[in-house]
Amino acid sequence: MSNFSWRSALLNQTSYTVKSGEHQLNLRRCYRHKDGIPVLMVAGAQACGDIFWPDSDEAGLAPFLADCGFDVFVADLRGKGISWPNVSRHSDWGLRALIAEDIPAHLAKIAKLRPSAPQFWIGHGMGSLLLTACYARLDILPAPVAGMVHFAAARRCELSNLLKSISYARWQSKLNLTSLLFGGSSLTLSNSDSRQVMSELQQWHSSAEWVEQNDGFPYRERLQHKGMPPSIYYSLAGNSLWGSVADTRLWMRELGNHDAQLLSLGQANGNSRNYDHRSILTHRDACDDHFVHLYAWMQLAAKAGQAQSLAQA
Repeated sequence: MSNFSWRSALLNQTSYTVKSGEHQLNLRRCYRHKDGIPVLMVAGAQACGDIFWPDSDEAGLAPFLADCGFDVFVADLRGKGISWPNVSRHSDWGLRALIAEDIPAHLAKIAKLRPSAPQFWIGHGMGSLLLTACYARLDILPAPVAGMVHFAAARRCELSNLLKSISYARWQSKLNLTSLLFGGSSLTLSNSDSRQVMSELQQWHSSAEWVEQNDGFPYRERLQHKGMPPSIYYSLAGNSLWGSVADTRLWMRELGNHDAQLLSLGQANGNSRNYDHRSILTHRDACDDHFVHLYAWMQLAAKAGQAQSLAQA
């Protein structure tokens, strides 16, 4: 364990190795108070945990929430960050391995460190899809989920206009080229996903049904039957390829009726700037902009969960 400075705070940090089959996953933790409410964060496609914890003493959702009193865990799934081994052309895992193996392994580690403590789950892009799918598949949760937070997340990518169609085609072309040349989705090893993960993700983007390709697990049906925890969705204003308001709203409806809030971030909606898919988490202005709103929402959700637990006791 070591200390680091973030803004005016002195925070604690440590790292754990989490086993998932033959893979060694990395789980980073930061906190001001180690008895704070645990928060699990999972990055999206072509990104690792650094998107929540950038190399800056002025930005980052992980240190922001740690400074607010939460016990924050940033998970890197197989092949991401400093997890081992790296993605290569021999990597043969798909989305199901991340959903049914890696995330449960991280959850088990957090539950061991913080037994029975209710948790918040936070995802970015594909990370939100993975967390939601894991929530659907787990019959018994290691700990109660007080709420879920989604940044620029959606399952389907609706190509509703020419500009968006061109942007998606360009993204596919780059993805196919790097996959052919290097066996993964990115030139940066720490941010790369296996070609199988990206292939299956593209099928999720275009399919009307949300069904696991390997075993036919019906994610949408299970979630609508099980019910989602309180959730908040931060989307991007404008014609964004990833995390647009329209795509996020479509996904919210797919998850069934639940306690949900949708916020579109942009200057036209009162924010300090127009964020993109990455800067929504990494820009220093986010800390004084929508992160403050998120903190207030998490406080209310935690209090509501505590009241419900007392009522059921």
